[in-house]
Amino acid sequence: MRLTSVEIEGVGRFGTASRLTGLGAGVNILSAGNEAGKSTFFRAIRACLFERHTTRNDTIRNLSTSGLSLPVTVTLAFEHHGSSYKITKSFLKSPQASLHRDGREIARGRDADESVWEILGLSHGNGRTLDDAAFGILWVGQGKSFDLPQPSDAAASTLNAAIQQEVGTLVGGERARRILANLDGDLANVITDTGKPKARGALSEAIGQVERLESERAAAQRRLDELDHQLDELEGLRSERKKLSDPELTRQMMENLRAAQGALKEGEAAATALKQYMSEEQHAFAVLEQHQKKLEESIACAERIDRDRARCVEIQELLKPLDEQERQSRNAIADGSAEITRLDQATEQREQRERLLKRMSAIVSRLATRDGLVQRLNALQDFESRQNLNDAALKSNRVSEKVAATLDELERDLGNLTARLEAGAARIDVEIATSSEVPVTMDGTKLEIGTARAIVDPTTITVGDIARITVSPPAASRELATRQRSELADRLGKLFDTAGVSSNAELRHLRALRVSLELDARGLKAEKISLGLQDSDLPAETARIRAELEDLNASVERIKSDQSMTHIPSSSEIENQLNELTDLRHADRLARGGFDNTVEHHNRVIGEISSKRGELRGTLAEVERQLNLDLARLPDAERDRILTEFGEIFRRSQLEHGGKAALREQRQAKAPDAEELQRRESRVSRLTAALGNQKSSLEKLDIRIANLEGQIQIAGGDGLGELVLSLEEQCAIAARELDRQNHRVATLQLLRDTVDSCYRSRREQLNAPLRRHLQPFLSDVFPKAEIQLGDGFSVTGINRHGPGSEQFDHLSDGTQEQIAVLVRLAMGAMIAERGQEVPIVLDDALVFSDDDRIEKMFDALNRAGKHQQIIVLTCRTRTFAALGGRQLTISSGAEISPPNT
Repeated sequence: MRLTSVEIEGVGRFGTASRLTGLGAGVNILSAGNEAGKSTFFRAIRACLFERHTTRNDTIRNLSTSGLSLPVTVTLAFEHHGSSYKITKSFLKSPQASLHRDGREIARGRDADESVWEILGLSHGNGRTLDDAAFGILWVGQGKSFDLPQPSDAAASTLNAAIQQEVGTLVGGERARRILANLDGDLANVITDTGKPKARGALSEAIGQVERLESERAAAQRRLDELDHQLDELEGLRSERKKLSDPELTRQMMENLRAAQGALKEGEAAATALKQYMSEEQHAFAVLEQHQKKLEESIACAERIDRDRARCVEIQELLKPLDEQERQSRNAIADGSAEITRLDQATEQREQRERLLKRMSAIVSRLATRDGLVQRLNALQDFESRQNLNDAALKSNRVSEKVAATLDELERDLGNLTARLEAGAARIDVEIATSSEVPVTMDGTKLEIGTARAIVDPTTITVGDIARITVSPPAASRELATRQRSELADRLGKLFDTAGVSSNAELRHLRALRVSLELDARGLKAEKISLGLQDSDLPAETARIRAELEDLNASVERIKSDQSMTHIPSSSEIENQLNELTDLRHADRLARGGFDNTVEHHNRVIGEISSKRGELRGTLAEVERQLNLDLARLPDAERDRILTEFGEIFRRSQLEHGGKAALREQRQAKAPDAEELQRRESRVSRLTAALGNQKSSLEKLDIRIANLEGQIQIAGGDGLGELVLSLEEQCAIAARELDRQNHRVATLQLLRDTVDSCYRSRREQLNAPLRRHLQPFLSDVFPKAEIQLGDGFSVTGINRHGPGSEQFDHLSDGTQEQIAVLVRLAMGAMIAERGQEVPIVLDDALVFSDDDRIEKMFDALNRAGKHQQIIVLTCRTRTFAALGGRQLTISSGAEISPPNT
């Protein structure tokens, strides 16, 4: 198949009829800017070939022109196997389809949809969509050129069919793929992708049946085992009850309990009396400790009063010299601060003077450039004047190179027309005697002796008053010549009107003047570059220089006025004054550093004095506060009496505590200790619990025996033994069915693995045809490189620089895109070689290719174009100019002439 023309109407931005012209064999390129409609044509072609004319899906609705109620109409002409076809489809509004072959309509409507698919070898799909086979991998939409070709089932079949024509039918070809697909389908009915049984499959049902029967058999066996266990348990419980109900055992346990309760009561009475004596002893000891503490605190208070009085005198002596030291430091700080203020004022005055000198220095430097600025301003003004004159002359001269070429073409066509007419017209020869005085004229012009002329128009010969002869060419020839020359004359008149001239000579003269003006314009452009200007910088540069000169003059006048100066000092004078200011500022900085150090030192001294004074005063206040508290508790006049009184009270408390302790020891020797009381309590509790446990155990045994007897009576009539035997037989039958299903799955897996192993072992042989077609294209772009191919025609890596290979997904975006395009070229070449040529369409591909790499890709595209049609749609006009090939254009409205049918 080779596309020859495309016409659309009501599609996207093309509300009126528009046509893609120039399509032919080899490389075709449509180079236009963004939103020019390239991708719209591409989508329209796909819709015309692969969508039914009755389709109303999003693909078709997105093609319609917004705001216009028009049908989406696409007409596609193509050549296929020596015949010319034209398919026209209108979608959405008034849908219809028509297919012509060699100028004769061969199908309409649904038949037209399906006939074009049969011609191109495509399947019909399900009636709504279409598997576009090889077109799906060779027609690359916008933004899809980075993706490697991923053939659909139909496309893979097409590629495999082409491969098998070369390498023969192989295990690993299309037949192997079908076998693997069938085996995978059979396995999918019984197991999942992870190898587990599939729900509701035959294997899952067999496993479920085995598990269910095994569960029922195990449950029946457990019930049978439980019945045997219950009989044994009932016998044991009856024996245990007989032992617990012995009367002698009960009497002995009652006597032991009464004896233990009497011993416990006697011990508890003795312990109560002991607690009373221990309480009285503890009270006497607490009173003793209280009186001892008061005596010790009074003695410590007396010692602390004497120590704090001596400490107050010591602190007061340390505070006396600190005030004089602080006064001296503050005087020194005041003197240093005054000197620092004086130096800061002098420094500020010098800095103001320095800023003024630097301003004057900058002005002096700018004054040195004033002459250069004036010269550049004059040069720019002169250049601007000459450029404006040249631009005006070019604007008024409308005789472009195209106009001159059109004039040459019209003159050539007129000359050729005249030559053809004269070559096929009759000739007339007029001989006049030299002695004849009779005037002879032809169409009013006097003839010379021996005149000969071809008759292409009616011609009148007059011989004086003697004869009038009219010679006319054939009517048909004259009518055709008149019409053709009239058309050429009209075109020539329109050309004169466009150029504003009245003759050929005047037009050629204006063309010569324009050529001279264009040469001058190129010279002016070079001159502009030498002046360092861009296309739109001239007015701005002129304005900038004027503004800079005005600002410079204003700055000079302003500083003269501010400083009452008649002239600006020279650079050397300014530099000397700046050096003097620098020396003075350095000396002031050294002096100020000394005063700063003095002030800082005395500030530090004052801080230390304040810190020391505060510390001493705080300590003195704390000592005096504690002294006053101690004197309030122990006045000097009452000290000896209070200490003597506390001593006597302490000695009386000691005697009282000693008597209480002796009584407690006598009683403690007669009473049982705590461990003995605990043992007696434990014995009473144990014997009481034993009697209760005996009664409780007898009640529980009676309940368990009754329950077991009831369960045994119920279970004994269920026929558990027969049920267990029946379930064992059913489990054996289900296990045999499960073994059969497992064997079938294993057989299918082994067969699939065997075929898959053969497929993988022959994969290189299958990939050889594609690799053979890919290698020339690959060598154009990546010399000496090899592509690694995987399953399903996938690219896994590339080997370029050594034994190691690079994974495809680790390559740069640009390299991935280039390899993806090369693989499509190879697939297209392989399919075309087998007589199924499909155009390769690339919409905005190679967007990330550098200059060197894209030139190599152009070589690969032209290599592919030698054997099949390549259509490239791009917005990168300048870059793709080097691709060559046929240049396509989009014509619209009146520019479209009716296509030949």
